[in-house]
Amino acid sequence: MDLPKLTPGKRFTLPHPGGSADALLLAQLAARDKAAGRLTAIITSDANDAQRLIEEMAFFAPELRCALFPDWETLPYDTFSP
Repeated sequence: MDLPKLTPGKRFTLPHPGGSADALLLAQLAARDKAAGRLTAIITSDANDAQRLIEEMAFFAPELRCALFPDWETLPYDTFSP
């Protein structure tokens, strides 16, 4: 697969791939970055996508070490501090 060249500080977009193709692409990009000694951070719009991606990426690239950070949603009217 021909992976795109990503430039720090620049936005790169692709149309949303079908099925698990997004996890495959992200796993290959993360593996390329790992080989170059860089870290990869993936930010999703909701917790369900994050959970799905971490499970599918572990299938496509088991050598990657992935961590899922919880979504601590704090609303403006909450009485506690994040």
